[in-house]
Amino acid sequence: MFADDFSQSVARFPIVALEGPSGIGKSTLLDLISDNLVRAGVSFDLCRNNDSGRWSSVIRDLARVLDRPLTLALAAAAARAELREGAHQFQLCDRFVASTLVYQRFAGLPVSYLYEVNRPLLAGSVTFILRLEAETLEARRRSRPGKSDWFKDRLRLSDEIELYDEATTFLRGNGHDVRVVDASPDETTLSRQLATEIAGMWKRAGS
Repeated sequence: MFADDFSQSVARFPIVALEGPSGIGKSTLLDLISDNLVRAGVSFDLCRNNDSGRWSSVIRDLARVLDRPLTLALAAAAARAELREGAHQFQLCDRFVASTLVYQRFAGLPVSYLYEVNRPLLAGSVTFILRLEAETLEARRRSRPGKSDWFKDRLRLSDEIELYDEATTFLRGNGHDVRVVDASPDETTLSRQLATEIAGMWKRAGS
């Protein structure tokens, strides 16, 4: 009972997370969706999960080498906890819990542990997972410059996609709202579709 109450107190405001393999276009879509939501009169905070705030440099340093995977997993969870506890309105972000079930799992940590650490932070959340077949995603990656890190250097693209599929199944099986999105349409079209869906959620939540 305490755990359920705690989860609800952390999730005072809904959160929408945009997830998917590296290079699939999350950052670009996040900016376009944000522009559409502003035009629709939706009030929200744009949160780039680990790319801002006090945890950013710690997480990026740990991810470069990954000789301390447990430390990295806890630091990432701490960044999400601070994001949720400091929220003052509806939140839109990328790289939330699904990514931990992919990358920290690949680093050798059990899914059960990663889930329990992050479970309270998933309350009141909706996760959109962008998906492409490996060949299409590989072509998209080649067309965009990307930062190198431990995961990109060692995790095969097909395995990364498979791990996201497994994370989707796991989170859905535990009752969380996870929606798979075909990322093949052009960014303008896809951002409008997602913004319309998110705006509807915002209105239904009475934000």
